Amino acid sequence: MAITTLTVFTALFYLAATAAQGARLMLHEERSPARSTVLALAAAAVAAHTAIVVDTTWVAGGINLGFFSALSLVSWITSTGLVAFSLGHRVEHLGVLLWPLSAMAVALSFLATPDATLSRDPALGVHIVLSMLAYSTLLAAVLQALILAALDHRLRHRRATGFVRQLPALRTMERQLFWLITVGFVALTVALGSGFLFFMDSLLAGSMIHKTSLSIASWLAFATLLLGHAIWGWRGQTAIRWTLVGFLALMLGYFGSKFVLELILQRQ
Repeated sequence: MAITTLTVFTALFYLAATAAQGARLMLHEERSPARSTVLALAAAAVAAHTAIVVDTTWVAGGINLGFFSALSLVSWITSTGLVAFSLGHRVEHLGVLLWPLSAMAVALSFLATPDATLSRDPALGVHIVLSMLAYSTLLAAVLQALILAALDHRLRHRRATGFVRQLPALRTMERQLFWLITVGFVALTVALGSGFLFFMDSLLAGSMIHKTSLSIASWLAFATLLLGHAIWGWRGQTAIRWTLVGFLALMLGYFGSKFVLELILQRQ
């Protein structure tokens, strides 16, 4: 009963933070909630979400990284990072997309089974931490890319009104995007390296071929984008498209595979 109540309150805190941030984007600042109110609501949601992640992920016999548990974990890591980073930088605009997703992930954690899907192996733990960091950072990057796309569209059509006036400058948003992509790319690189190092037997057996192939495709997409940005100055719509392609491949590789195996084929 306690975890059920906590889950409901967590989802409500995330939605309240979303509403407050949405009001800040759409209304004049004097008529909208204070920035500190937005961050306080988001911090309360993250704090409550922490207890839920511990309850659903660390279970008797090992670690539960089933579809719904992993979804909750990734959303918690991303939300935690956003709140922490927002203390020193104005990036809380990402919350208007991220926090509703986190509320949904928390609500869906009700469907998580209590069974362990992985053992508590140290090498596996390192790989999981790196992978989740990569997924979470690149999730933040794709949300930034979506907001950047909306901002770029409005500016191109000379409609710099409404939420556009409340966002950071276009160049600032692009710098934030490439910073997120760089951090996520480094984490993804090390995660893939640790996967090849520790789990070569599974790779050779073919049991992880779809996940590995799509993860490599994602790595190549982000590597191409960073190289193109460094050499040819890629930005704007080109950067947005490559970010979406790379993230889609990564999510299909992990969550797509888990969805098919666990929810359709009923296999762990």
